[in-house]
Amino acid sequence: MGLLNKLFGFRWSLYIVQDGNKLAYAMHENSVVRMLGYVMGYYSNGGRPVEPWSLHLNFNHKQKSIELGPEHFSSTGENVTPELIRQISAIDSGWKVKGNEPVFEDAVTKKKLKISNRGSGEIDLQAMIDNVGSAKEPTFHSVMGQVFGKKC
Repeated sequence: MGLLNKLFGFRWSLYIVQDGNKLAYAMHENSVVRMLGYVMGYYSNGGRPVEPWSLHLNFNHKQKSIELGPEHFSSTGENVTPELIRQISAIDSGWKVKGNEPVFEDAVTKKKLKISNRGSGEIDLQAMIDNVGSAKEPTFHSVMGQVFGKKC
């Protein structure tokens, strides 16, 4: 996390909420577009979070949020709709900012979690052997699979 983010916080967050009000996970990023790129594919073909999950896009500077649904994405899950862009612009007139790698965390423990378990193509056999039988730490993509009722 950069110095400015430590001082002022991230511009946008994606909140993964359980049971309507229990914040379970959060992704933070200055670029709302970059962050939406991580979720839009899950909404393809009318995909939506299954009960008890919901996703909320939050503009942290004003604490204004948008509950995301399939109506905010194209049916292919490759684009956001003009309506979502309109809602984002109404909340944050300066939303077109350059992004970086988002931060994903457990909202309760604040523990930083990986976006994916896939690395740069290198396989760590010793780590695989060491982790046999142990519970896997959640990643953004494994959580999203759970949120959308998909097996990962």
